This record gives sequence, structure tokens and C-alpha cells, in this order.
Amino acid sequence: MAESNSSTDHETSWQRRPTVRWRLAELTDELNARPFPEFVTPTRVFRLCAKGPSAFDSIQKSLSELLTGVDWQIGLQGKIIQGQYGSVDVHIERHTEFTSVTLIEHSDAEGSVSTALPDAWMRTLEGDIVVAVDATVSQPQNPSNRKSVCASVFEDGQATAYFDFTIADDGHTKIHLDFAPGCDPKHIGRITRQVIEIETYRCFAALGLPKARDAQKRLWEIANLIPDDPEDQVDDDAVAKRYEVLSGLSHELEQIWRDTSFRFNACEAYWSLVLARLEALDEQKLDLRPTLGAFLERRLGPAIATYQSTARQRHNIADQVQKLSNLLQTRIELGLQRQSARLLKSLNEGSTRQLRLQQTVEGVSVIAISYYAVNLLETPIKWIVANSVLKNYIHDPTILDILLVILIVPLAWFAMHRLLRTDKER
Repeated sequence: MAESNSSTDHETSWQRRPTVRWRLAELTDELNARPFPEFVTPTRVFRLCAKGPSAFDSIQKSLSELLTGVDWQIGLQGKIIQGQYGSVDVHIERHTEFTSVTLIEHSDAEGSVSTALPDAWMRTLEGDIVVAVDATVSQPQNPSNRKSVCASVFEDGQATAYFDFTIADDGHTKIHLDFAPGCDPKHIGRITRQVIEIETYRCFAALGLPKARDAQKRLWEIANLIPDDPEDQVDDDAVAKRYEVLSGLSHELEQIWRDTSFRFNACEAYWSLVLARLEALDEQKLDLRPTLGAFLERRLGPAIATYQSTARQRHNIADQVQKLSNLLQTRIELGLQRQSARLLKSLNEGSTRQLRLQQTVEGVSVIAISYYAVNLLETPIKWIVANSVLKNYIHDPTILDILLVILIVPLAWFAMHRLLRTDKER
């Protein structure tokens, strides 16, 4: 017995060590943060989804006076905020992109359960209201009495759903759910919530269609603005102008990608959730009316295909623009290289001319120096020769001039090159 207590104390102290983060409870709570509600028939359900950075704050502001004692900080933790207003259960949930308010009342009253709350709360909301749906949960009726666009049977006849994708006078869409007698309240709550989620994600999946249409229109214009690039184009100015146009188009395509990529990816993710919910509900056909899945596939499927085709079209045009830009950039670089080669050739020719001119100047300078040196030394040398024994050997004065030239010219040349070399070394 003592050994058992020792083991327990050791485990507790290990869990409480400062270096250990015990996150099992946190991760398990996340799985149970959104439990399925339990419904009985009849029940009225209303869901509103508001999108925008200030949606949650405006909902908190509008409902704080109605829902007293609610811990709004729970919403920051990704958990459902639950409150009570009279006979109405209020569930507020923060999602990644939107905030939802779900009103539940176990009643067979007519109309939307949203009328049980004061009208002012909805008028003060900020952001975009994307979803406003009423779901009526009741006992089964004659299917022919349910007027709807499509109808589906879920989970082997436990529930029959009727959808009419039109906006009623109150601005809400309507869903009717008939459950088989004796259906478990847990199943009623789970199926109802999944059906409402289908309507929620269906609306958000269609949210990017205006962006897709605008993007396709602009992509078509950009495709027509791409300049031709003939292979025999050698005009550098024309190539530079084409490259400037392509650079502008590339920037615009990048902007289109920034404006649409998140929305398109989110819409495809919402569509995947719609399909997942339909698969989980094991949808079957009720009568000649199309099922919910068939209706959405026919009406919403093209929108999803539009997102995908728009993204592919943008990618293909961007790839084409990039290839042409690379080709023109190569041509521009080759043109710059040709200009550099011509400049280097011109500089080389100038250097050659300068070298020749320098050599000419050096030669003239040597001649001039030698000329003046010979003239300066001629008279003294002749006087020395005339007054020395050399007069017996040198009878012709011209020989003295020749000897002076032979001696002075090499000395002048050597002195000139020595000065030039010393100057270069400096």
C-alpha cells in the first residue's frame, strides 16, 4: 500500500516539474469543445454567420446586455459561448473566417426563432452577413405537403430534409427536417447541426464567385495585351518597350493572385466540407425531387470549377508572360553585351592610336633633343679637337658631327624611356 502511494506521489511531482508541459487535457478539451446538441421535436433553430474583423466584437456588444453572466473570453479560446435568453439557447462560436450565432428554442411556434430576441441586436452588427438560415425540426409529415426544391433522406430514414434555396420575406433561407418517431435526441441534434453546417459552408463556398468573374474578365484583357514577340526582332528599343509592358502585366498578375488565392482556396475547402457532411449523412433519394447533393453538385459545382479554372488560367498566363520576359531579358542582355563589345573595341582602337601618337611624340622628342644637344656640343668639341693632339687624327669636321650624333641619339632615347618608365611606376 505504501508502495502504491509512493508511485502516485512520484508521478504527480514529475508532471509538475517546471520543464514539463502537460498538454493532454488541453488537446482533449479541443475535441470536446463543440459537442453536438440534443434536440427534441419540435424545435426551431436559427443560425447567423457574420464575416469581418469586427464581427465578433459587434456580436459581443449587441448581445452583452441580453446574455448576462456570459464568459466572452471562452470565444478567444476557440470554444462555444453558451448563453440563455428566456427559452432560447444562444450559442456563439468563433471560426477562422467568421462568427456564428445559433439560436435554439424547443417550440412549435411559427416563424423564425430570431424574433424571440429584440430586433435591435441584429441591426447593430458589423461586417458581412453571409448566412441567415431557419431550420424547423418536427415529426414526419406527408412529403407531398413539403414544398421544396430538393429533398433528401439521411441515415437510413432517420431524417428527411427539405431545402428551398430562396430568400424568404424575412431575409432567411429555410430548411425543414422531419425525424422518425423515437429518434434519439442526440441523433436529432447531430443531424440538424450537420445539415445547418452544409447550408453554412454552401454559402461560404459561393462567396468567391464575384472575384472569380472579375478575375477572369481581367485575365482575358491581359491575355490580349501580351505583345507579340517576332523572332527576327532586333530593335533594342522595341525589345525594351515589350519587356516594360510584360513587367507591368506580371505585376498585375501577381496582384490578382494575392487578391484571389486565399478566397479560392477557402471556397474549395468549404466545398470539401459540404461533400464530407453529405457523405457522413449517407444521403439517399426521397422522390422525384433531386437530392441535396445532386442539386449542389449541379448548381455550385460549376462555381468550384470556375475557381479552379481561373487559378489555372492565371498560372498559364503568368507562365507565358514569364517566358516571354525571360526571352526579352536575354535579348536585352545580348544587346548590352554587343554595346559593351563595341565600346571595348572603340576603347582598344583609341588606346592603339594613343600609343602610336605617344611613340611618334617620343621619336620627335628624341630627335629634337639630339638636334639641340649636337648643336650645343658641336662648337666646344671642335675647339677641343683643334687645340689637342686629336687634330692630327681628325681632319674632317663632319666626322665630329657624325660621332656626336652616334653618341647623343642613343643617350637621349635611353633617357626618355627611363623617364617614362619611372612615371608609370609612380
